[in-house]
Amino acid sequence: FTALSGAESGVVIYGEQRGAAVADYDADGRPDLAVTQHGGFTQLLRNAGARPGLRVCLAGPPANPAGVGAVLRLTCGERAGPVREVRAGGGYWSQDGFTQVLAVPAPPGVLRVRWPGGLERDYAVPPEAREVRVHGDGRLEVTIP
Repeated sequence: FTALSGAESGVVIYGEQRGAAVADYDADGRPDLAVTQHGGFTQLLRNAGARPGLRVCLAGPPANPAGVGAVLRLTCGERAGPVREVRAGGGYWSQDGFTQVLAVPAPPGVLRVRWPGGLERDYAVPPEAREVRVHGDGRLEVTIP
């Protein structure tokens, strides 16, 4: 990592920050950032400049409806993207959103989901998809604008 000034990064928050969470708050396919402060207001930084990604929502069983512990990986063309794990907690009094936003540098191809317990499935993602909902029973719902 390289430290950047606020002018370079576009993120400037004065005060004593305590927790941060990443989620796509406005459902536009770009991860946004919420930052809490000690003795100050919570800041919500809307990401308006990044290229939209693929929103992936999991619909797990009743005991784990968000699919916590599932591992996702999107392949675009011949290139596999980074592995993403759905987590609960992980920060100081903060938690990232359950809906994952995966980068799509090229049209999406295959989404691999490994559920907690080891069941692994591959899903073909249409190139024009902006959001998918993956159900634990194997169904895939696709949202196309």
